[in-house]
Amino acid sequence: METLDLFSTSTRSQRQHLGPRAMVLRGFTLPYVREFMPAIADIEEVSPFRHMVTRGGFAMSVALTNCGALGWTTDRRGYQYTTTDPESGKDWPAMPDVFAQLANAAATAAGFAVLRT
Repeated sequence: METLDLFSTSTRSQRQHLGPRAMVLRGFTLPYVREFMPAIADIEEVSPFRHMVTRGGFAMSVALTNCGALGWTTDRRGYQYTTTDPESGKDWPAMPDVFAQLANAAATAAGFAVLRT
């Protein structure tokens, strides 16, 4: 199995189609790194990454956090989207503008229509 490094400067094709409406855009994130990484650190400062517990009582192997209006969470009651961080009870941190910029640019590059808000 091949692993995909989103920050790779590989000389392989910049676009790899994985299937209908799915592709890897190699190196696409590089112009955003200087803004993206500090934005993640800002989110983590408000709402730290954690290994959530699944409905079955198992800790997830991947640590996660959320930002924006809704965050995906899981606990012994199941999976859900919440407006607040279950550990702090506070709203999730605002989604950084650079996230939307990157998402819109990637969607455009992949040939998807972008909805502007």
